[in-house]
Amino acid sequence: MRLHSWLSAILLCAFTAHAQAFTAPKPGQVIEVTLEQLHPTQAVVGFDEIHYSLGLFAESPAKVFDEYCETNGQGDAGKVDKHADLHNPASFTCQSPVGTHPEEMKTVIVGPGGQLYLTDGHHSFTTLWEQPGAGPQLKMWVRVTDDFSNSPDLATFWQRMEQGHKVWLKDNQGRRIRPAQLPAHLGFNSLQDDTLRSLVYFTRKAAYGKPDSAGVVPEFLEFYWGSWLRTQLDLGAFNLHKKKGYKDAIEAVAQRMVSLSPDAPVGDSGFTAHQLGGFTAIDQKALKKTFDNKVPYVIDYRKSPHPL
Repeated sequence: MRLHSWLSAILLCAFTAHAQAFTAPKPGQVIEVTLEQLHPTQAVVGFDEIHYSLGLFAESPAKVFDEYCETNGQGDAGKVDKHADLHNPASFTCQSPVGTHPEEMKTVIVGPGGQLYLTDGHHSFTTLWEQPGAGPQLKMWVRVTDDFSNSPDLATFWQRMEQGHKVWLKDNQGRRIRPAQLPAHLGFNSLQDDTLRSLVYFTRKAAYGKPDSAGVVPEFLEFYWGSWLRTQLDLGAFNLHKKKGYKDAIEAVAQRMVSLSPDAPVGDSGFTAHQLGGFTAIDQKALKKTFDNKVPYVIDYRKSPHPL
């Protein structure tokens, strides 16, 4: 009798696990995942944006808990002592429950077979993937925006993704790639580096901000700027290994961005400078803040033994 009960329990657990693996979460739901379960919808990120965060966390370890809490929609971290562990959420506190601030959470789309495709959060989650004490098995919460699991095949799924502007099918040189060429996982070993994507990020609040038209922020906003800038600037003219050269490159990017009139198209993106949040003049105070508070972390971290 005990053997029969034991076998029944095993079969029930196996059935439950199988059912959960193929049960698609619905749009609006907040679900817990491990980073390694997320499939990228872009092949590139800006490594230096991630280097900045990793350098900051190396100097101020408690700040990684702010990143963790904010990304889970929980505001900033609360109590964090020296024994706090990202893999043990009971060892620290966040200001609010999971999902309290859904606008801060990263987003996924459910694909065929219940697979999860990350549509926002590649930089934040790659930072945590590479962060000591975090890594691929770190559990995080994400918000489901769409359920495309009923697509009859992968070709149809990717067609729906492209039509919805939910995938970025270009490599780090701006060349077209196929969905099959997207990496299976996040992390430096899987993703390519796009320097222009980082430089655009460092002009945030100095040359562009959140678009104010209908409150809609286009997906891959920084990539649209970067693709256009690739035709406008020669990065070989800047020594990106030195702080001054890196600052000069950021300023050149900012100057080129604000040179566009609000109604001017940004390359072949289909969006105008205004729709992509472009400013008409550089906010020098914000630019100086980036120079003083972010660029040093990038250069110093790249010189350290941490990067792969």
